[in-house]
This record gives sequence, C-alpha cells and structure tokens, in this order.
Amino acid sequence: MSTADENQHSATFDALQRAGFTVGELWLYYLSMGGSMDEFEVNAYLHGLTHLPAVDRDMLSQSVNEMYDDICRSPRAPYSKP
Repeated sequence: MSTADENQHSATFDALQRAGFTVGELWLYYLSMGGSMDEFEVNAYLHGLTHLPAVDRDMLSQSVNEMYDDICRSPRAPYSKP
C-alpha cells in the first residue's frame, strides 16, 4: 500500500470515528452510493489490512463526508444580512 493510500484510509477512519459512526453505517451509505465491496472488505481497509481501488476509497471518503454533513445540518448562526 502506498503512503497516499495509507493516509487516505487512516484519515477516513479518523473522520468516521470523530463523527461517531460505525463501520456498518458507513458500509450501508457506501452501498447506497453504488459501492460494491462488502462490509468485511471495508472494515479491513479502514484498519489498514487491505487495499481498495481508488474509486472505492474515494466513495468511502465521500460517504463519510456526506454522513458528517447530515449530522451538521442544525440551524447555523444568523448573519445580519441574508
């Protein structure tokens, strides 16, 4: 696994943990986006045990980012002008 791949898997796993999501929740979201890896493969990747193609790595990162956005949709501080 290249250094770039290692950084992506560890950063993705860190973001997942900070957001409080489980690997299972991530896997379901990833599947809904068209992902094809099974939960075991996703879990192994996140723990640095296997390599995934770039398209799947990016879909997992996108899934985490969208899941994170979903929990941060609370009302934000207002501005003086819209």
